[in-house]
Amino acid sequence: MNRQFYILAALAGLLIILFYALGKSNQKPRYDWNESGSQQSVYSESNTQPYGSKVFHQILDNYFPNETLTDIKGNIAQTLPQKETLTNGNYVFIGAGLYLDSMDTQSLLHFVNNGNTALIISKTIPFDLMNLIYYDECTEHEGWDDYEQYFDSSATMRLLAPDSIQSNQVKYAVQNRTQPYRWSYIPSYVFCMEQQPFPVGYLEKDSMVNFAVFPHGKGRFLLHTTPLNFSNMNLLRADAQPYTEGVLSYLEEGPIWWDGFSRVSEQLTRHRNNRRSGGDELPEEHLLSFILQKEALAWAWYILLGLALLYLVFRTLRKQRAIPVLPKNENSSYEFIKTISNLHFKSGNFKGISIQAMKLFLASIREKYGLVASIDPATNQIYRMDEDYYRKLAHRSGIDEQQIRVMFTQYETIARFEPTEQHAVDFYMSMEGFWKKANGR
Repeated sequence: MNRQFYILAALAGLLIILFYALGKSNQKPRYDWNESGSQQSVYSESNTQPYGSKVFHQILDNYFPNETLTDIKGNIAQTLPQKETLTNGNYVFIGAGLYLDSMDTQSLLHFVNNGNTALIISKTIPFDLMNLIYYDECTEHEGWDDYEQYFDSSATMRLLAPDSIQSNQVKYAVQNRTQPYRWSYIPSYVFCMEQQPFPVGYLEKDSMVNFAVFPHGKGRFLLHTTPLNFSNMNLLRADAQPYTEGVLSYLEEGPIWWDGFSRVSEQLTRHRNNRRSGGDELPEEHLLSFILQKEALAWAWYILLGLALLYLVFRTLRKQRAIPVLPKNENSSYEFIKTISNLHFKSGNFKGISIQAMKLFLASIREKYGLVASIDPATNQIYRMDEDYYRKLAHRSGIDEQQIRVMFTQYETIARFEPTEQHAVDFYMSMEGFWKKANGR
């Protein structure tokens, strides 16, 4: 009963989890309005959702008709060309955060140093890269300290050039409803009169730079802090396209390498930057959050939990303590008879041997067959046997009744008279024959 209950409870729990997952998937909205940057698919070139970048990718693919666009599918160090003869190439990245290891960073720096352009559109940027392209800091500020942010529901962006391009207003929306948003911008301390980095685009006020040029060697880095402007939802607006064309006008006419491989969440990049600067702030996202946000991974997670639960239930029901193997029962009383008999036989006390042997023999009969023999009080050594006793002992032991009578007659002779060695031996052989036949059945 308990076993069936546990099995039914486990199956019911698994069904509840599956129905819950199905319900959540059925309730999934038509569009995914997640712009948290926790998934690599956000701002992905294959993402057709509001905050994907498929439209931007198509624009770049056709921007230079005689040039090619290459999607980077691996590490930059293994993909981005390093030929010094290439001087008009473009590296383009868009995402909430950018992840580059040391080899990727050096490859990108070498690519730009040869005379190429790197357009990086992100809400934050790796310290390892910025510390190498912004190394002549202003005297009033010590080093790079990431993009700054302010909180608002919309932002108006404009470019210094071309002058003909009007400002572009960008809003952050969820389910087509405007929501407050953290807008990133480059700190003003970066732009000193005597230094090379210079702004080319602003947010709201001239003090909030969201698009700037950082020269490096023969090339330059174009840093833009508002990937939201290049999302599918924004680029489908006709009034947003001129601003995007103005940003792309800073690219060199040449081949384009689109980096979708290095895209990570904003939180991961900021956490890595914080570690580089000596902080101990923990990331705001966890691995389980990433898993549950991906439908396929969420299904795999729920199924794994259900299977683990079923395994524990069935293992509990089937796993039992091992039953020890008990040794075979032996007639220890009979063994004791033989030991005592040997001692008396060596001393020549044949009568004592026989009397002790008969006591132990009858004790074994009482234990094994439940038959009790009474002692004659007149003799105190001779047992009183009746016909019923002989019949029952023969029936339960399977020994011929006549053989049993002979054995008890031999004992009575030994108990009444002084026996010889032969009498004791004959009596012993009778008991030995009885047990051999009885135990052999």
